[in-house]
Parts: sequence; structure tokens; C-alpha cells
Amino acid sequence: MTQTIESKGARLYPTKQFFLDRLWVWLTGIAFWLVGAVLLAIFTPFWDNARAVWSSPATLVSLQQEVSALRVELSTATGDNRVIRQTPGLSYVTEPVHVGEDVILNLVLERTELGAKCVLIGGQSLFTEAGGVTTPGSPVMPSRQIGEETARLRIKLAPPDTLRPGRIELFVALEYDCDGRRVFDRTDVVTYSLLPRPGP
Repeated sequence: MTQTIESKGARLYPTKQFFLDRLWVWLTGIAFWLVGAVLLAIFTPFWDNARAVWSSPATLVSLQQEVSALRVELSTATGDNRVIRQTPGLSYVTEPVHVGEDVILNLVLERTELGAKCVLIGGQSLFTEAGGVTTPGSPVMPSRQIGEETARLRIKLAPPDTLRPGRIELFVALEYDCDGRRVFDRTDVVTYSLLPRPGP
């Protein structure tokens, strides 16, 4: 459509047709923008990215909580949340053990970085029978402190008189002074077979 307006000094005013033409130009532009936005949403991950950016603070908080939980689990798995760490499978009871005999507990352990400055105050041996009954044995008084290097200890323990022959679980509950704060830890459980008292 061609629109020619000529003037010889007269003031020109926009016509109705001019406004209709402008309206169609605007509507066409809006339509193109809408079609472009729809195509952008369909064929690109724009909205996924926009949602990800919008929800990133909540996602970051969630990730921080998961990382903190993983750190706790890792510390628990490696023993770094304890005062002492034992190499699995190296601690044992010298056998055979008969009813009425002392028990020799062989421990292989080391201090963790967390427990490096802690001082062992004492401990209590605890014996558990096959039925699940736990009974205290003799107390443990420290003769020396262990460091961060792996140490081997032989501890002589007097078991309770009430233990019956069978499978026995043994561990030592430990009490430490860590810069004026009482901290409790324990050795790993070791098992042994308690045999009946030998005959005459």
C-alpha cells in the first residue's frame, strides 16, 4: 500500500489509516516476539536454565547440607570423629581362655588428630555373653599414653565371675580429658571363645 501526502504549506495531521497501519506493525512485531519466545522455549533449554538460576540458592543450601552429612559419614567411617582409631582385624584376645582365667587383650591402635591432645584417664572392660548380657570386668588404668603412631598394647583383664562358656564379646570403654573436657570413647569389639574350666 502506498500512501502519498503532499503539502503546500498546510499542516498535516495523522489520518485514521496511519494509526491502523501503525497498529498492524506493532501487532506483527508482538506476534514475532511471541513466536520467537515459544520456539526458544521449545528448542533450547532456556527455561530449564532460567529455573536453575532462580532455584540456585536453595540448591546451594541443599548441596552444602549434603556435603556436611558426607563429611560426618566419612569421619565416622575413617574414625576421625573419635579419640582413637583401630586398624580393623588386628586387635584380638589371646586364646585359649578358660573360665576363671584372666584375659589378655591385644590392641593395635593410634590417636586421631582430634584426640592428639587428649589424656587417657581410665577405662572399664565390658564383657557380653551370647545371650546379650553385658557385665563389667576389671577397670583399666593407663600405664602410658599412646600417640599418633600405631601402638600395640597387651592388657591383662579380669573377667566377671558370672561369665558362662561360649562366645564372648569384649570392648573397653575409655574416658579422656581433652583440654578440660571429658570425652568418652571405646575400643572396637573383639570376640573370643570362653572354654569350660579344665578338668583335674
